[in-house]
Amino acid sequence: MPVTDPREDDTPDPRERDLSRRSQNPSVGVWVVLALLLIAAAGVYVLSAIL
Repeated sequence: MPVTDPREDDTPDPRERDLSRRSQNPSVGVWVVLALLLIAAAGVYVLSAIL
């Protein structure tokens, strides 16, 4: 019985496929981070105007 390397398999594990597909997309979008920074900056601006 020959020992086969799982990396040489032509049909990868579906879990591996899902992980590789997910790793290509960032978990948090760049636009979401920018929007949160802008909201935080607006909050600091409002608080500094009030105080």
